[in-house]
Amino acid sequence: MSRMVKSTGFFTLLLFLLIGPIPAWGMEDGLKILDAYSTGDRIAFLVFNEASDELYSVVYDGHSFEAERLNFTLGHYQVRHWNGEYWLLQKGERGTVGLYTYRKGRLRLIKTFSRGSLCTDNDLEVKWNGKEYFLTFIMQGSNDDPSTGECDFIFKNYLLEDENLIPLNVSGPAIWIPALNAWLVEGSLAYLVDENGKLLDEYNFSRTGIYSVGLVINDSKNLVTVSADGGWVKLFAVRDSSLVLIHNRRLEERELGEGPYPPEVWIGKPVLFDGDPRNDSVSIIWLFNGTDFVKIHTFKGYTTLYPVMASNRSYLLSRVPANGGTRILLNLFELKGFSLVQLGSLKARNNYLRVVNTGELKGFPALKVESRSMLVAPGGDSVFLFNSTDMFELTSGNSIELPNALRNNNYRVSFCCGGVVVFNENRAYLFKNGKFRDITPEILSVLSRNSENSMSLASLTLVTLAVMVIVLLVFLRKRR
Repeated sequence: MSRMVKSTGFFTLLLFLLIGPIPAWGMEDGLKILDAYSTGDRIAFLVFNEASDELYSVVYDGHSFEAERLNFTLGHYQVRHWNGEYWLLQKGERGTVGLYTYRKGRLRLIKTFSRGSLCTDNDLEVKWNGKEYFLTFIMQGSNDDPSTGECDFIFKNYLLEDENLIPLNVSGPAIWIPALNAWLVEGSLAYLVDENGKLLDEYNFSRTGIYSVGLVINDSKNLVTVSADGGWVKLFAVRDSSLVLIHNRRLEERELGEGPYPPEVWIGKPVLFDGDPRNDSVSIIWLFNGTDFVKIHTFKGYTTLYPVMASNRSYLLSRVPANGGTRILLNLFELKGFSLVQLGSLKARNNYLRVVNTGELKGFPALKVESRSMLVAPGGDSVFLFNSTDMFELTSGNSIELPNALRNNNYRVSFCCGGVVVFNENRAYLFKNGKFRDITPEILSVLSRNSENSMSLASLTLVTLAVMVIVLLVFLRKRR
């Protein structure tokens, strides 16, 4: 009898240990917010638990948080994108590259690319149009020499929709034309490819094969602006599921490669950015008035121009050297009618400046702001500038101090849920309705509940097993 008492006592003690209290999590326990990926209405934080070597996603939709443990490690995989349904992962960056998806605990290999170029930092380029991916794998040329930088880039394109990979028979960079539900691929000829990979049409934009293309979204119309062959400008409208030429004129006589250039995406009337071939300190803006492109503004003093596309409108940011080059003057303009109207101005140190647009944000990693650098990015219909201490809303002129935990430290920026998300490894904040809210406690709380649920399930399994063993021991004792 004493032997059975000892056995049952042991398993009873085990049971109490299994259902004992579970401690709450905190950043001091080795949790780090590594990155965040926003689709606009939701944002997924990647959180790493150093103690358990586990990776979690915490998804926030503006109202509530939901956590999930991820069964892959960042030591083996690089996260390229999150589309709200699954993660797009990459293994390797040069030479041999593996493409994976991760959905609901399942890791799936889509394709292993081989013979990648050794002249790039990453051989796989990813674009997302809200429904499918346009992938470009940069292959190795026969005469590549990374030591000299002389490389022949060979592009191989694919479409990826719902984890189905479709090889394309055309190559080159691409832009998405929403009105056609098609990609315009810029090769020696331009090719129109639908979302299933079918070739719809081809266009000879240039005699030399050198040209630049921009998409214009003007009210409900989509237009395509092409600049090619030393000053020739073409404008295409979308009609009957194809591109129809509506304007073709040489703007001014130029040498090959001298411009003008359309912004890659622009909301409003078609515009062109240009320089003066006789004076490299001059920049020019051209606007299409319905009949022709006309010169509407000239910038002097070595001005650099950046198009900034927000959700429903486009802006123009100019950067002008000031104070002998130690400072820069940033001016934000909006096109109203046939004039550029200045919205705001800011003088700042001449630090590194990065300008990004809406298409570079959705689902891609958060934008990093490092010491002695500045970031300009659109959020909603506003344009923000971030530096190491403040956030400036250039469209309104407002300046907002960053939370103390982020000031003078590296941090990341994303946009979600009608606000601005700023975070580092230890703290995350949502700026909305004119103030910052610390959302770190909510992230920790949902992670703690997720851990409790996981441990409770494991505990329930073990407790059930322990009870079965006790019952079996009692049954065997009675038989004796």
